[in-house]
Amino acid sequence: MTETSADAMWRRERYSTSLALTPSIRTVSVIGAGVMGRAIAACSVRKGFRVQIFDSNPDAAANAVREFTSSSPSEHTRGLHLASPSHSDSLTVATSFRELADADLVIEAVPENPAIKCQVLLQLAPALNGQTIVASNTSSIPLSELIQTIPVPESFCGLHFCHPVAERPLVEVITTDATSAETCERAVAFAHAIGKSPVIVRDGPGFVLNRILSPYLTESMELALEGVDIELLDQAAHEFGMPCGPLRLIDEFGIDVCLAVGATLLRAYPDRFIPSELLIALYKTGRRGSKSGGGFYDDDDQIAPCVRDIISKRSRPSHQTTIDEIHQRLFLPMFLEATRVLEEQAVESPETIDRILQDGLGMTAEYRGLFGWAEAQGSGTLLSWLSTLQSLGDRYATTPLLLAMIDKGSLRKAC
Repeated sequence: MTETSADAMWRRERYSTSLALTPSIRTVSVIGAGVMGRAIAACSVRKGFRVQIFDSNPDAAANAVREFTSSSPSEHTRGLHLASPSHSDSLTVATSFRELADADLVIEAVPENPAIKCQVLLQLAPALNGQTIVASNTSSIPLSELIQTIPVPESFCGLHFCHPVAERPLVEVITTDATSAETCERAVAFAHAIGKSPVIVRDGPGFVLNRILSPYLTESMELALEGVDIELLDQAAHEFGMPCGPLRLIDEFGIDVCLAVGATLLRAYPDRFIPSELLIALYKTGRRGSKSGGGFYDDDDQIAPCVRDIISKRSRPSHQTTIDEIHQRLFLPMFLEATRVLEEQAVESPETIDRILQDGLGMTAEYRGLFGWAEAQGSGTLLSWLSTLQSLGDRYATTPLLLAMIDKGSLRKAC
């Protein structure tokens, strides 16, 4: 793949219309008053949009408005909500889908379940006018699984915000073959208007961020079951530039969300995405992560006793693992998946992938970029590592793009 390929040129031409000619978005409706819905609504209000929030549980929507209007500046600095006199009446509760009909943009932010999302979008459809953009905040579900519920597919796109919304600038703007240029432009303009850094991404399971991140998170849990100390996992993560250790990152996203994303990717790519025995076992205990009192970690910032118990009972220790081997296990699957994303032209360049990781995860100063990391290792080293790890399955298989990059003499540029 090259940035001058016919497909990339088509993409640039399709979305090249001046934003000055694009009708602006002024009113926003958010469906779902959970963690993400509340955060998206608050972010939009703070940037001057009038927002309605709807939830099947009216109390949840009312609580979201109450939480926003009563938050203090000190809470805002911790990534929560900030209200001011000019904002206090800009977030209101909608009690029916009919009340959402006149919004310029409706963002669906209900749980990461295709059946639930389809049901909500079907209920919404009769209330829509032909000018309303409908966007799903799905983390991984392909829009192709949801689009049959949309009466005007040209006005449908994805807006994948990253948790925590107040701190992460990335918004993946996901387009389908049906998404119109105007819809994409208005969605991009909206993301810019609320202070975000949008990246246009082609529809597909996991999009870009979660498709590349999931192998890393899954491999960290595999290593934990193989007896690798969690502190070593954290050390490897920090050395790479991750903002925190992998298990803590899972807690931030939510055990349930990570399980749902993993299930979507497993259905799509069963040859190389594997189910996490550890994640499933932890989910069955009822723990959901930081949003609900604890996941891998307790509130006291220590690994939960039940996690250590699960690891002990399900442990399958292998040989003593070095920090270098941990780096290989964690970051090679990420890099390989990134080359597959480029092969499929979901985005145009390695630089775009690195930007997505930086803006979506909050990478630290140590982060050289995923492709910069690969370049620093050298092609010979990468191929040697992959040969050693091939017994673990197709997630460590070389890709045509990797071989082409090696042949061209650079692991920083797609061919």
